[in-house]
Amino acid sequence: MFKVRNPQNTLRDVSEAVLRQIVGDRTVNEVLTVGRTEIATKMVELANQICKEYSLGIKIDQIVLQDVNPPEPVKAAFNAVNQAQQERETLINQAKSEYNKVIPKASGQAEETIQQAEGFATERVNNALGEVARFNAIYKEYIKVPEVTKRRIYLETMGSVLPKLGSKIIIDEHGNNVLPLLQMQLSK
Repeated sequence: MFKVRNPQNTLRDVSEAVLRQIVGDRTVNEVLTVGRTEIATKMVELANQICKEYSLGIKIDQIVLQDVNPPEPVKAAFNAVNQAQQERETLINQAKSEYNKVIPKASGQAEETIQQAEGFATERVNNALGEVARFNAIYKEYIKVPEVTKRRIYLETMGSVLPKLGSKIIIDEHGNNVLPLLQMQLSK
């Protein structure tokens, strides 16, 4: 009825050949973990194609990979590799966590510093503009009446300097008249 004498043994041999071919093209990690369903799907396609070529009269609907384990001689090495990968993932996650703690804080501090510098610059510019306006206003008054403006500036300056002098004695240039400078409190 079929072109093969022993279809059961042939199917077993075809399954082993297909499994070796597909698994041989993959990494061990892929075979043991995430790639199992894709391997089973490819095995079904390839096994059905070979069964059709051999005229086995068998159609495979599903292949289930059970108990996929590495061979005993490499099991210890495989477990060590898995443990190293898990440790690597743990360290990567810890590094990302640390990054997420430090970088946003540093960015915030940098932004704060920039805003403070911009505020300081704005304050300095505004103060300078205010001083220029004040100077221009005094200059306009000075042009009108120079002597009065000089005397006013002199008195304002002395009013701010004298309270800081403390106890001093003022004498004239010949040393004849002694004038003690009294501590005067200016009301502000």
